[in-house]
Amino acid sequence: MSSNSDSWSHWLQNQSLVRFNSGTAEQEQVAYSNTVVTPWVGPRLEVHKQCSSTVATLGQSLIYLIEIVNSGNRTATVYVTDQLSAETALLPNSVLRDGIPLPGSSPEQGLPPSEIAPGARLRFHFQVMIIRFPESLKLLNQALVRYEFVTSEGRAYRGEERSNTVEVSLVSPRLEIALQADRVQTFPGDIVTYNIIVRNPGFVTATDAQVMVVLPPGIQFIPGSVVVNDMFVPQMTPDSGILIGDVLPERSIQIQYRAQVIAVLDTEGITSQANLSYLSSGQRETVSSNAVTLEVIQPRISISKTVTPELATVEETVCYDITVANESRYAVDATMLDVLPKGVRFVEGSLGWNGVKRPGANPTQGFNLGTLTARSTMHIQFEAQLMGIDQVNPQQFEIVNQARLLYTFRLPDSRNVQRIVMSNDASIQLKVPIITVYVEVSPTLVEAGGEVVFHVRVTNIGTWPARVQLTDILPPGARWVGRAQGELQLNISEYSTPRNLHLGDLEPGKEKELSYVVQITSDGDITKQQGSLTANYSYEWRGQRRIGQSFSNEYTILVEETDE
Repeated sequence: MSSNSDSWSHWLQNQSLVRFNSGTAEQEQVAYSNTVVTPWVGPRLEVHKQCSSTVATLGQSLIYLIEIVNSGNRTATVYVTDQLSAETALLPNSVLRDGIPLPGSSPEQGLPPSEIAPGARLRFHFQVMIIRFPESLKLLNQALVRYEFVTSEGRAYRGEERSNTVEVSLVSPRLEIALQADRVQTFPGDIVTYNIIVRNPGFVTATDAQVMVVLPPGIQFIPGSVVVNDMFVPQMTPDSGILIGDVLPERSIQIQYRAQVIAVLDTEGITSQANLSYLSSGQRETVSSNAVTLEVIQPRISISKTVTPELATVEETVCYDITVANESRYAVDATMLDVLPKGVRFVEGSLGWNGVKRPGANPTQGFNLGTLTARSTMHIQFEAQLMGIDQVNPQQFEIVNQARLLYTFRLPDSRNVQRIVMSNDASIQLKVPIITVYVEVSPTLVEAGGEVVFHVRVTNIGTWPARVQLTDILPPGARWVGRAQGELQLNISEYSTPRNLHLGDLEPGKEKELSYVVQITSDGDITKQQGSLTANYSYEWRGQRRIGQSFSNEYTILVEETDE
């Protein structure tokens, strides 16, 4: 039994045929019967199903439509059931039949029976919500329609039809994060502003979102600089996490923070990457941003300083040698400054670099070196004369100073940067004797012709030995009596009055003490005798004899004339 066309027909046509061979003919022959036409009676149902979305995510609601078309010639009573996926839940009272609510109805339990006449169309709508993700991340759904009708002869007939299968793909709400910096080139000491954008392109809200940035070596976060959506949040830091909470669908959150480049790195790049953590479907998800690399422009300029000789004495000339090296691939413009210590004088006309004298240039006032090209070296020399003995500080016998190099360079983004680098200490150990003399007299009041004892202490507080002799050892008109005490041996003949006392060699940090007696004379009633001792000394330095002189404190002796 078949219909006469591809379209539905209410008539069924049938015809028989017979194939046979006769004894006289070799070919097969066919004989057809008459055509029998039988009228077709009954409903002919088509069930179509569709969903409002083919892609969905957790928490999203879906609207299903079941459409039934009767292209037959009999009215049928239909019973619609739809077994929903376990990952979805029916929204209460959401079932509609041709736009009319069916309160309390559920497609899983079966919708109320409905009649559909020939040529009629019946529509059922209902809504579900996705409550969890299936392992396959797909929702498959198919409706079943059972129907019954009564023929013209009164016979009851039942049948069923299934709809097409509707597939909905599920996607997890995945946030997007992007990181960018306000500049590409930087330098040690520079402040860089980072911007982070968190975006939710999905359909549902992501919760408990947090952004974390592990700061790379050589960069330091500036406290209080975090801004979220134009609002300062000073208590948050990128390395401990920036809380942003819920991220609504189709919304974005902007984060900003600042950091400072604090160290010169072995590499010339600082790479940062942000990590985003959030809750999705009750599970913790993480996603990383793009990597942002800053190019660190850091000219490697070194400066070293030496002095010759390292051991020197007063008024000697020394030579300073400074080496400036540009070990990087960046050119810089440089200026040198070398402020000499107190008492050290620059020798005019001695300054030069790379073997060329530079008249008029003075290191204490600063001088321009011009451009230091990449991977170049410059040698600078000048002379200085040390201070005299009267300018020596007995508390400091080391003359130390540093050279200072100020240089500038330009970044590719047109910013100019100025930096200062200091040399090592160039030290001179000052070798010089410093002789001090202290004298006390007792008694300080005597009669004419009386005797006074002089107590003398001579000390070398310098750093080099010297040969010392004392002069002006007697007041005017006084007579030498003799040595009173002390370990110092004096070779003075009896009845002679010495003018000088030879103390011999005095080592650094050593002292010599002596006491001697003199007799005081006076021409008046009361005479005041005042004076001081003089220490003359000499020492050898680099084959040359040098001399010096120092004075003791002043003593006073009151002389009273004897009454006859």
